[in-house]
Amino acid sequence: MSDDKPKVEFVDNPNPLKDKVKIKHGADPKEMIAKADEAVKKLGGEFEKLFTDNIRQLTSAIAEVKLGGERQKAGVSVLRRVLHDLRGQAGTFGYPLVSQVGDSACKFIDLSDDLGNTEIDVLVMHIDALKAVNQSKITGDGGPIGQELMSGLRKVIQKYNARGA
Repeated sequence: MSDDKPKVEFVDNPNPLKDKVKIKHGADPKEMIAKADEAVKKLGGEFEKLFTDNIRQLTSAIAEVKLGGERQKAGVSVLRRVLHDLRGQAGTFGYPLVSQVGDSACKFIDLSDDLGNTEIDVLVMHIDALKAVNQSKITGDGGPIGQELMSGLRKVIQKYNARGA
């Protein structure tokens, strides 16, 4: 019975990878992080322009969504892409409220099988929230106004979810 077991053989690696990799001594990681932080700060002002452009794209896309059919599918695709990009970029440039609104809208799109009038209205509320943040130049988490805004969007989604229960 012991003859049925396969024989095991251990082979030493004759060419270890560590002998082939050259260790390079370069810039200090702290210095590199400081440079990256400085670059992000410089680009921060450009985010406001990007945010305004994104609002225009979202407004155009939601108009397409309202048309239905193939145009709705194309509009939803644009909405999803712009919201996804916006939520990531906003967090990087110090606009966590924008990230939260974008994240909420993305999740709503992802969980919606079909977009009827009610679903479109929920998305319009998210876009209107982003417009309000942009027009009022709200930065950071928005403080009490930001909390109220997010609370309102959460209530809308809870009400939407409850109607299907």
